[in-house]
Amino acid sequence: MARSKIAFIIAAGLIVVVGPIVYVCLFGPQTAMAVEARWMTQKAPSVSKFPVPLPDTSVSSTPHKEVSYFGYELELPWDDVDETKSKTFDKIRVTAFQSGNSFFLSIFPPNSFVKELTKDYKIDADTFRRAYGEHATESDYGFYSRMLAVTPDSIGPFMTQSEDGGNLSLLVIKAIATPEADSGIFEIRSGDYRGFQFESADGRPARIIDDLYSADEGIELHFSQKAGGSAPNITQPEINRVLQSIHKIPASSDAVAK
Repeated sequence: MARSKIAFIIAAGLIVVVGPIVYVCLFGPQTAMAVEARWMTQKAPSVSKFPVPLPDTSVSSTPHKEVSYFGYELELPWDDVDETKSKTFDKIRVTAFQSGNSFFLSIFPPNSFVKELTKDYKIDADTFRRAYGEHATESDYGFYSRMLAVTPDSIGPFMTQSEDGGNLSLLVIKAIATPEADSGIFEIRSGDYRGFQFESADGRPARIIDDLYSADEGIELHFSQKAGGSAPNITQPEINRVLQSIHKIPASSDAVAK
């Protein structure tokens, strides 16, 4: 047998035997993380979604009942308030409606999510900043922007271990901390507030959640509706009207409702 042919066979044999070993050494951990990320999609499909611009930014022209909660004034999404079932708990207000629908509003301190995350997992500020970037450590909005942008496609075998490790940890947090959003995640804005909407109003989901963030405070709103019956179907223009109506009022004027 020609020497060149023997050399070729030996080289091919080395590739077959050594190739997988080299691959595992170089890309094994990244591949394992990529597989885990794909597995996570099966358990929490929403992790594959990322924020996109809200397709309908129109605002309903129909006015609704004005209320004030915790120093904020806004319009309710519906007018048939059932005062007997409406409740206030600390910084949470649940407004029930005779139709069976409900509206939830809560406020939370700035950067509360990032602070709780670093406290619970005992992560110092420098380590957190190196792992997720300066923007992600500045505010809850910055962290959510970074986290929600991560999908299983952000984790692959040919990225560095540190990149894959950071993205995988964000994906795990995303699966645990974000609401279900089968129909999508959308970017929203109201005055100085920026945030995200989980679920599209199209298709009448049981619950639509809007999170707004500012330097001073955060606001979370839930629009809950029954799947059937005569209850009104909330539309995106109605949600937009509620969002655009939110504004801070002097503390002395704060009341439960008016």
